[in-house]
Amino acid sequence: MAFILAVLSSFFVHPDGQYIGYIDFRTLSILLALMITMAGLQRLQVFRQIGELLVSKMSSIRGVVLVLIGLCFFSAMFITNDVALLTFVPFSIVTLSISDRRDLYIIVIVLETIAANLGSMLTPLGNPQNLYLYSIAGMSLGAFIKLMLPYSVVALLMLVLCGFIFVKAASVTLAEKHIYERTKRDKNMITMYVFTFLFLFLW
Repeated sequence: MAFILAVLSSFFVHPDGQYIGYIDFRTLSILLALMITMAGLQRLQVFRQIGELLVSKMSSIRGVVLVLIGLCFFSAMFITNDVALLTFVPFSIVTLSISDRRDLYIIVIVLETIAANLGSMLTPLGNPQNLYLYSIAGMSLGAFIKLMLPYSVVALLMLVLCGFIFVKAASVTLAEKHIYERTKRDKNMITMYVFTFLFLFLW
């Protein structure tokens, strides 16, 4: 559909030398680098190891799910909703998998998507729409956050309520525990991926 609409739009705005300027190469390059970084961390089983640590600290699968939702909600305020989902959805899939709760994939990812979009509304950096509104409104950062704070608090409470409604308080255990033995090269790769992620966050 996107391709068809793009072709149709070319009949109204004829192709010219300015077309290349329509492409947001910065955003595309950040997303590409982020996906490569997340894939690298996943290949080195970093997400699995962190997931096992999270599951081992929680006594209930509901607690695990609420933490996963909270990660998306709060991180989206600073790294944007899209980046939060690209970061934590793969992590959530791994965490639920090692908990032997694959039945929760859909509900958790849906709630995380909602959480990322609702959490991002608190700050100007949370999503492009906020950044645009913040720039034309002439508001201070404090005034913007103060305006959006009540909606964010209500949104968080509703997400927690959904977590209690849709996820039963069942005990959680590791389906299979791994022993992680990494070479020096693997450790260097993990360090590189972490620095890459921080660089993308600050870019």
